[in-house]
Amino acid sequence: MAATDSAEPAAEAEGELASFIPRWAEAIVTNEVERIAAFTAENWILIDRPGVISRQAFHDVVAAGELRHDRMTHEVLGIDRYGPVAVVRTHCCNTGSFQGQPIEADEWTTNLLVQGPEGWRCVLTQLTPRDRSAPE
Repeated sequence: MAATDSAEPAAEAEGELASFIPRWAEAIVTNEVERIAAFTAENWILIDRPGVISRQAFHDVVAAGELRHDRMTHEVLGIDRYGPVAVVRTHCCNTGSFQGQPIEADEWTTNLLVQGPEGWRCVLTQLTPRDRSAPE
């Protein structure tokens, strides 16, 4: 399946998708579940080093204050759109704390977004730690 454009102008669609992840990152650093939830579908999952993390599990640790983000930046590396589905790849750096211990991440993200009546929502996020010793 090849990437395609929808009826909306390609530049407008690309701009909306390119801004989605940074806007979501802004919501994440508020540490407010309601703001974070607006960017994900009900069945969103996060795949990270411990494995598959459900949307509810992620929201629970944020609501409890066990997971906090202080800073999060994304460099959008690529966007492929397939009608109402898009894959957005980024390089992300973030800091915060988990269960009171400082955390810092430098990782690649792959996000699968679906366009619906409420706009774009993420259904899957895959995190891959960046190997700082590897050439880019």
